[in-house]
Amino acid sequence: MKSNEKRIDEVMALLPKQGDLRNPKCPTREVIDSVTGLWGILILKALNENKVLRNAEIRKLVPGISEKMLSQTLKRLERIGFVSRRSYPEVPPRVEYSLSKIGRQSSKALVDLCESVERNMLKIARQMLEYDHSDHSRLWQKPRR
Repeated sequence: MKSNEKRIDEVMALLPKQGDLRNPKCPTREVIDSVTGLWGILILKALNENKVLRNAEIRKLVPGISEKMLSQTLKRLERIGFVSRRSYPEVPPRVEYSLSKIGRQSSKALVDLCESVERNMLKIARQMLEYDHSDHSRLWQKPRR
């Protein structure tokens, strides 16, 4: 166990004090990728609103997510430290998920963004329609052959 902690400390010593999203090798890119995908945002939003949830409860609050995608996304969020997983030695097994301290802090910004988009949905939809029907959008279309 000590050798594992020593290896972690050695790697940590090589990392900069702060992340840089512009750097393709920076671990912050993996974090942003994990939380900004649709499923990551919806799971964080569900946990933010409900504090503690079981797997089936998350699936009900995140319509359309498959069991596989839910499992993969929860693992990614747990790996980056945004979600805490607690399993109970019961039959049948019970597992609960909640936001960690850093997950609560970080998800607040994502939840605020989601709520802003939801509040402004009609304005955004109008903008999208206007763009799609403008001469500007035609500049980006590929010529037909």
